[in-house]
Amino acid sequence: MPLWVPRRARRVVGATAAPERTMGQPQQPECRLPFLTGGHGRGVHKLILAATAVGLAVLYALGALLPFSYLAAPAAGAAFFPPAGLTLSILVLTPRSRWPLWLAAVAVAECFVDLTHGQSMAAALGYALANTAEPLVGASLMCWYRSHHKISLRPQLLNFVLCGLVIGPAIGAVIGATTSTFFNEVTDSWLSIAGRWWLGDALGVLVVATPILEWARRRRFEPKVSRTELTILIVVAAAVTLIPGLLWHHPMVYLVPLVLTWAALRGGPRTVGLVGVAVAFAADWVVITGRGDAVMLPEASQNLVLIQVFLAISLLGALMLGVEVVERQRSEHLARRAEAERAEAELRSVEQAGQERRRIGRETHDIVGNALNVMLLHAGAARRVLDENPEDARRLLESMETIGRAAFVDLDVALRLTDGNASSTEPGLNDVHYLIDVMRRVGVDVELTMRGEPRNVSADMDGACYRIIQEALTNVAKHAPGAPVRVSVRFEPTTVEISVINGCTAVVAPGPVRPGRGLAGMRERVSRLGGDLDAGQVESGFAVRACIPVIQSTL
Repeated sequence: MPLWVPRRARRVVGATAAPERTMGQPQQPECRLPFLTGGHGRGVHKLILAATAVGLAVLYALGALLPFSYLAAPAAGAAFFPPAGLTLSILVLTPRSRWPLWLAAVAVAECFVDLTHGQSMAAALGYALANTAEPLVGASLMCWYRSHHKISLRPQLLNFVLCGLVIGPAIGAVIGATTSTFFNEVTDSWLSIAGRWWLGDALGVLVVATPILEWARRRRFEPKVSRTELTILIVVAAAVTLIPGLLWHHPMVYLVPLVLTWAALRGGPRTVGLVGVAVAFAADWVVITGRGDAVMLPEASQNLVLIQVFLAISLLGALMLGVEVVERQRSEHLARRAEAERAEAELRSVEQAGQERRRIGRETHDIVGNALNVMLLHAGAARRVLDENPEDARRLLESMETIGRAAFVDLDVALRLTDGNASSTEPGLNDVHYLIDVMRRVGVDVELTMRGEPRNVSADMDGACYRIIQEALTNVAKHAPGAPVRVSVRFEPTTVEISVINGCTAVVAPGPVRPGRGLAGMRERVSRLGGDLDAGQVESGFAVRACIPVIQSTL
């Protein structure tokens, strides 16, 4: 069903890629009929347009012959009129600049058919006006409404029904009935002629324009039916319409809505459009051959009108069902995507929570572990000199108190990070000198070397550098007490290089290094900043080396 019309900015239908164009030619609007747009030489393009116009005129003329097969003259009103859907479709599917050419071809074809069937020139011109004004008004309104409103699938169906099936055919019916009344000898009233004209043209738009416009675009969520099943649907739909007229006089047209429902559920509006074409032409053939009472009620005086109304209602109902099928699949897809996004968000939350727990553990280990190790060293030294040198013991105890208070402050900062309320008070490279002094007071022989020009770096990088040095010194105090340590900080243009090397090999256990929580925390810090960290035995002892890219501070 034609639920899609062009945006005004493109003035065409669809969102396919713009066709290629030759150098120097203006870019043509996008079009669902690419052979009607630019991309060829000027002469070739004109030839294609002319051939298309001739083809449209021929198809229109063949379709216009159908009403003459129904009735002796079109004065009684045009029955099921396929050219109405054909003309509307090509207007909707092509740029507005092409519309005058198509309408001219339609007018010429209409005049030719009418004149060759005994109509006067005035009547032929009146019918030509009716059959050009009708699609022009319908297509213009459809395009205008679609370009000014971002409408979903259901309102698009309403737009097609109101503009393409009601307003456009109504314009043609008024002009056509007036022409018949003035220029032909008719016995029916103007209102009766206009009503049948409108019904025939509306059914022509519904039957012919539906598959053309539907197949010009496939929707993402529309069900896909196989060719075999589509063929079966078309054959069954035509059979339930034709068999009564061929074999016996018992109507079976009430089976058509079942087939259309099957088509809507299996293939959506596109399949309904194709099945509707088969049903409409099969029903018309039955009427043309004088078997109309085998399709509708026997001995009914208006079987043609009843068939048209029945087919229109059945097709519209099936199209509405097809739209609901597409919308349901779209809603289910969006629901599944939302559920997947929710599950992904929950997984990310779990991962973030795990990362936060690891970060808190790392910070707690670095702060509390270093403080406890240093305090234990102070306590041991104070115990040894308590009797012989109380003054030194007092200084060591005071240092323990200072270290403990500083550890509590650092721990409070780390814990407040979980609430997002912490300020950037985490120690950094400027506090390394204080750290070295603390380690020296507990007997660790530390030598600090800083090279290069210090620069402002990000708070994360500054804190990571400090924690790496702190953890490395804590490991030395814990595993190699008394070993000399060389700490080097080098500021390069793009990196900061840190190395902590102890010079004692006797106290380092042989074999591979088993990474503990401290080394794992250092690796995680460096990796998060995009750097590299190496830790292991060297000839002079044990070394920790880190290279971290410089991230300038924005402060």
